[in-house]
Amino acid sequence: MYILAIETTGPHGSVALISDRSKLVAHKESRESMSHLKDLMPMIRDMLEEVGAQPEDIHAIACDVGPGSFTGIRIGVSTARALAQIWEVPCIKVSSLSSALLKKRPEGMDFSDTTVCVILNARRRQVYGFIDGYLEEGPWMIDDVIRIAKEEIRGSSEIIFYGDGVDSYGEILKEAFEGTEVRYRFAPEEIRYQDACEIARVGLLRFSDGQTVEYKDLLPEYMREAEAETKLKAGQLPISRLPKQE
Repeated sequence: MYILAIETTGPHGSVALISDRSKLVAHKESRESMSHLKDLMPMIRDMLEEVGAQPEDIHAIACDVGPGSFTGIRIGVSTARALAQIWEVPCIKVSSLSSALLKKRPEGMDFSDTTVCVILNARRRQVYGFIDGYLEEGPWMIDDVIRIAKEEIRGSSEIIFYGDGVDSYGEILKEAFEGTEVRYRFAPEEIRYQDACEIARVGLLRFSDGQTVEYKDLLPEYMREAEAETKLKAGQLPISRLPKQE
């Protein structure tokens, strides 16, 4: 029995297979950034062929439903729904934020006495994220993250930052923490971003607990509206500039 995991909310799409014995059987990641639409189905097909798995061997599909890239979320969720309907298996919702707590740590690196902080870039100094034990999951300003780190965590533990928000706001964080008591580091790139391996691990736990949904109930969780939707509601986005067709 396998669970298929799909991750498309980050810069690199990935897929994984995990067995009912908690063994990660296979994993594939796109080498191109933001090529989810082109690479997702070929990666799934190739992975299943390489391990000799058939659709009947898949008992559930775990999918990252967000937050993250709006387009990426839609691609992953739509693919998971389609496969689940065809294969007649349940789906498992997984958050791209909380799944970071199950990341595999590189050998030789000391992760004791650390506080996990996930920041996914939401543009304009905004992030989707949380600080474990200090700041709940949600859309925040990077300034909120900095304030909590300075006022509440300070030097009590080392903060380790995950997510593509590190790439966008790393320099801002360095400048903000310079000369303060805050101890921090950025997760190395090999474990920094969302990945199907964590989605698979969370998916297996939830599958074992019966936390599944039908394909039609697997829905994206954006946390906030897309910029285009906000502008459309505010009347700031023209529907079309083309001449009316008869």
